[in-house]
Amino acid sequence: MFLKSLEIFGFKSFADRTHINFADGITALLGPNGCGKSNVVDAIKWVLAENRSKNLRAESMEDVIFNGTETRPALSMAEVTLTIANENGLLPLEDSEIAIKRRLYRNGENEYFINSNQVGASSIRKLFMDTGVGKAAYSVMEQGKIDQILSSKPEDRRYLFEEAAGISRSKAEVADAERELEKTRANLAQIDIGLAETKRSYETLKVQAEKTAKYRKLQDEKFECELDIQLLKLKDFTQNKARHEQNRKEAEEKRNSAANEIEEILNTLQVNTDKVKELQEQVNTKQQLVIKISAEQTGKKAMARQLHEHQSQMKEKIGQIENRIKNIEERIDEYNEEIDSQNAELHEKHKQLSDINKNVENFSENIRQSSSQIEENLRLINTNSGKINNLDSERVELQKQLTSITEDIVTELDAKLKDAGYSSTSNKKAKEALDTALEKIKIYANGRANIFKDFSSLPSHSEKDSAQMGSDAVAAFTEILRMLEELSQSISEYTKTTPQFIDDFLSPEGIITKKRGIDSSIQQNLSTIDSIKNESAELNSKNNALNKKIDEYKDTLSKLRINQAQMAQQITSCEQQISTLRKTLASEETSLREQQNELFEENKRREENEEQLQETEESIAELEAQGQKITAELNDLDKQISECNSQVSGKQNALQKKQEERNKYQSQLEKFSVGIAQYDTEIRNVKQNFQENFSRDLMEFEERMYTITTPVPALKEKLSQVKQKIQELGTPNLMAIEQFAEEKERYERQQANYNDTQKTLENLVRVSEEIRTKSSEMFLDTYNKIRKNFHNMFRRLMNGGRAELRLVDPANVLSSGVEILAQPPGKKLVNISLLSGGEKTMTAVALLFATYQVRPSPFCLLDEIDAALDDKNVASFVSTLRAFGNISQYIVITHNRKTVMGASTMLGVTMEESGITKVLQVRLDEDTMNGNIVFNDQSDFVEEEVPQEEGIVIPPRPPRREHNPDGTLKTDGKTETEETRSQQ
Repeated sequence: MFLKSLEIFGFKSFADRTHINFADGITALLGPNGCGKSNVVDAIKWVLAENRSKNLRAESMEDVIFNGTETRPALSMAEVTLTIANENGLLPLEDSEIAIKRRLYRNGENEYFINSNQVGASSIRKLFMDTGVGKAAYSVMEQGKIDQILSSKPEDRRYLFEEAAGISRSKAEVADAERELEKTRANLAQIDIGLAETKRSYETLKVQAEKTAKYRKLQDEKFECELDIQLLKLKDFTQNKARHEQNRKEAEEKRNSAANEIEEILNTLQVNTDKVKELQEQVNTKQQLVIKISAEQTGKKAMARQLHEHQSQMKEKIGQIENRIKNIEERIDEYNEEIDSQNAELHEKHKQLSDINKNVENFSENIRQSSSQIEENLRLINTNSGKINNLDSERVELQKQLTSITEDIVTELDAKLKDAGYSSTSNKKAKEALDTALEKIKIYANGRANIFKDFSSLPSHSEKDSAQMGSDAVAAFTEILRMLEELSQSISEYTKTTPQFIDDFLSPEGIITKKRGIDSSIQQNLSTIDSIKNESAELNSKNNALNKKIDEYKDTLSKLRINQAQMAQQITSCEQQISTLRKTLASEETSLREQQNELFEENKRREENEEQLQETEESIAELEAQGQKITAELNDLDKQISECNSQVSGKQNALQKKQEERNKYQSQLEKFSVGIAQYDTEIRNVKQNFQENFSRDLMEFEERMYTITTPVPALKEKLSQVKQKIQELGTPNLMAIEQFAEEKERYERQQANYNDTQKTLENLVRVSEEIRTKSSEMFLDTYNKIRKNFHNMFRRLMNGGRAELRLVDPANVLSSGVEILAQPPGKKLVNISLLSGGEKTMTAVALLFATYQVRPSPFCLLDEIDAALDDKNVASFVSTLRAFGNISQYIVITHNRKTVMGASTMLGVTMEESGITKVLQVRLDEDTMNGNIVFNDQSDFVEEEVPQEEGIVIPPRPPRREHNPDGTLKTDGKTETEETRSQQ
């Protein structure tokens, strides 16, 4: 046993909590039309997660909740609990008993439970997948499912084979994989679009970054060349200064030596010593001043030259900066134009997106209006359903009146017959006497007529013969008159035995006329119901048309939404381009401000340099004037000293030589001092210029100065080439390397994401193909088994013939439809659509049982599938059903007595209260065979007779026959013998 019990509350016509216990084998579910039998099947389908209201014979899911009657209020929820035995582990749960519950509230909220644990609908479906059980499996065979098997579309029959093959779960996995595949493809396409955009930016920035890197490299080479040139200048100036310092030291020592000798000579000259000494001190002072002025003048001139050179360099640099500013301004103008163009394009795309949004709103409004019209039509249909219910109630009342008046007719007829003393025996005897008299007259008249006819046919008659014929004629008519008197007496006797009150029954005021009036009212009621149903059908047709329009609207709306998403993506891309351009523009504007600031600083330094140059030239002019004045004073002092020395005769020549020697060394000393001062100025200028040009201290590279081997001309040539390359390269995007690093990271991240998604896509394709291959193999194996079983089962049910299954498209097993061909005995092999109704049903039953031979469902609900079968086919169907009764649990809804005869348990469904279904459980055992019927109403068994008016008829169970291993028959467990078979 698989199904143990079913508990229903608030579902359709089950207003009271109803508990149904199921038994092993075959259970017959029967009752009068409209009592709620099929609601039991609907309840089982509903609890197994059926969510299509049409499959539950309802307009909406809310209709399955008990809607109330004239005496019962409507309920707010519906609840169904199905208890299943799982001892054999058919379901993938460890529990030996599984209770599946579904609850629906009027607000549309659904709840599903497995053993009191709340789950989703998908969990219920997955639990029964590939078990043959479920809302869409072959465990529930209704008339609609039979029609689906018999459908002219071979694709509609696939579900039977898929469920039997156990590939429903695999098919669901393939569907999930396909959905995931489509999602992954869409994601991959989106990533590809983003990657393409990023790649374009990546390639652009890569070129710019390479250009910037090359520019920076050239700038570094330029810096190194200029650094080496300046270091070599500094080295040369330093070495020359050191050499001059050494020469000045030697000249100073020689001058001091000569001065000492002069001093010794002068010491000998006591007379003019003081005067000469004083003059000499003045000379020395003046000479020192001259040396100082000369050195300062030389330094000033060198500074002026440096300032002139610096002025030229600054003019050149200012020109370069102005060119860079001009190039940057041109690029800024280009970027502004491109941004304006992109903004115009963005505005146009926003306008297109607005139009798409308006179309989306229009189609959404059309869908809402159509949905409102559908709801209005459904409301009218529900109103019509209420009217039909009311008319049904009126018809039930009329039928009750008809039943009452029929009983009155029978009662009154019995009373009248009794009052009239009517006897069917007397009436029959009088009728027989009347018929005998009539027959005698006919025979006698016919005989005499033949005699007179033969006499008249003779050519001539004698007088004697004529007289005899006349006498015979008189006698004949006399006999006929006597017979007529007997006939009249027989008529009188017959009239006495015939009731005379029939005219009263048939009169306009009679009871028969009243019955006809009620019949007319019932017919009018049915006609009105047909009219209302036609109106509802038209409304349903309109709803179908509106649903088609809604589908078309939704399709168009889906395309519009795709366009909307694409346009939004284009807008985002355009905005990103504008953002990138704005960033680039901001970078260029920053570069422009930096260049303008640098130009301003250079102009400022040039002005300061011009002021310093002017001051230096003025200082040089003043120093020249001072030098000329001091030189004139020295000449005077020399004259005075010469006058004093001329007075010294003996020492004059020696003194003169020493003075000349001293003056020579003094001149050298002055020359070297001026050179040292000049080199100091040059060194200071070199350091200052380097600091101004590169904002770095030249002495940072002091160690490098002694490692340079390249000569200055080669360095200047290389510097000129580097400058030429920089000029040819143009002005790069100085931030391109950093921007490229960011874009490269983003591009690599997106590329990795794309590769991962591509790999996921390939894995999904591979998994989907593996599942498809495995499913194809399972399907073909099951199909071939069912195909063989179908032929054998068809021959068994039809007592001959043959049946075939054919794949419409053998190359595509997982999508191919299945053609059904059948050849009943004595006919040709034809498509199932050409068979009669009974033959079609038997063919479908053969296919169902052939499927059960391959993969039996633990239980099966058969809802009036035997309705189209004749007695012979029903007997064959029941025989086969019994054979499968020990394999699966069968619940059969039927009105056929022979089908009921094959059941071991019966569920009687009735409506004691109008609109409220009640279930009576009947166990068909040995007591039933003896005429005693045992009922189980909810829980207790009571002995009572089945109410005949409720349409529940229990036929006696036929003997159970089966074959023994030795070939003999066994009836009800006892082996038959020749004697027992002859007695039977």
